[in-house]
Amino acid sequence: MSLKLLCKFGTDKTGDDTLLLNMGSAMRCVARDRCQVLLDGRKCYPAQVERLHPVVKAFRDRQQAYWEAHDAERIARDILDKIEGRDPATRFFRFNESGDFASQDCVDKLSAIARMLKQAAGIVTYGFTARDDLDFSRAEFLVKGSGHDAGNNGRSVVIGAGEPVPEGYARCPEDCRTCDLCMRPTGVNIAFIER
Repeated sequence: MSLKLLCKFGTDKTGDDTLLLNMGSAMRCVARDRCQVLLDGRKCYPAQVERLHPVVKAFRDRQQAYWEAHDAERIARDILDKIEGRDPATRFFRFNESGDFASQDCVDKLSAIARMLKQAAGIVTYGFTARDDLDFSRAEFLVKGSGHDAGNNGRSVVIGAGEPVPEGYARCPEDCRTCDLCMRPTGVNIAFIER
């Protein structure tokens, strides 16, 4: 049985012009021991959603199975087929709203996918990672390091609702339809408010 591309368009934060695909679920995240959110004693929002709605975790587990079963060319082709003729046009590919890169091979695979999507449809690929042990220096996608500078587009932190935004950071407006700092190679550090 061939696994199908399972993705979604938009969330309560991102616009409908953004396709989202996860390499895994938050509850099975390979970067739990590196995650600044968990290390700071904060709650992982994607894991909370998966606990409240088991169907979400099951969906993300199926996304992981798809990701692991297919090479970059197949995934890029499936994405391009999925977005063809779609209104609104897909402008962004957001990877890993939950989970993280399992290995350097995943970084390299996503880089190849990002290159194909950019060349074929002008799509910008972006996201975040807790993995400070992987090499993003040649990645063809934008990635902010979660609590570290190992990405290629600045860093991100999570702060409490009443906490001040750290110096050198911009506060996330929580609406990607009005802000594109994470989707451009700005290197701007972003502070997210804990949900």
